Amino acid sequence: MLKDEIQKAILTSLKGKKPIELKVLRFVLSQIKYEEIAQQRELSNEEIVSLLQKEVKKRKEAIELFKNGKREDLVTDEEAQLTVIGHYLPKQLESGELDKIIKETIDTAADKTNRGKLIGLVMVKVKGRADGKTVAELVKKSLNS
Repeated sequence: MLKDEIQKAILTSLKGKKPIELKVLRFVLSQIKYEEIAQQRELSNEEIVSLLQKEVKKRKEAIELFKNGKREDLVTDEEAQLTVIGHYLPKQLESGELDKIIKETIDTAADKTNRGKLIGLVMVKVKGRADGKTVAELVKKSLNS
């Protein structure tokens, strides 16, 4: 299970004296535990992946803000955190595979005018292997062409 893998990685980074990795993994584990307490049950791997994706999104937004503020030291820190979190996410789809899934979804959809519904259908198929923003842009591009 992903939670167990993160717990083992915490021990490894503690022994290996990797402070950034340790900080990020401890934070992620605490977020997982907070969510488990809120839901009063253990999270599934899919739910943990979803939580990790939210953390990745937060880091990416922070990187943009820090770049605009010319804070390269903080950009470097956030990018290091992104790398650590990204290690526990499923492999992202390549653009060719994603385009193929989007094309198939649009071709088989009954209502090709409802962009939101099409994006939702694609997101169900890619399930954590593609960013929602990227999917939305590609669906919009496919519908316009």
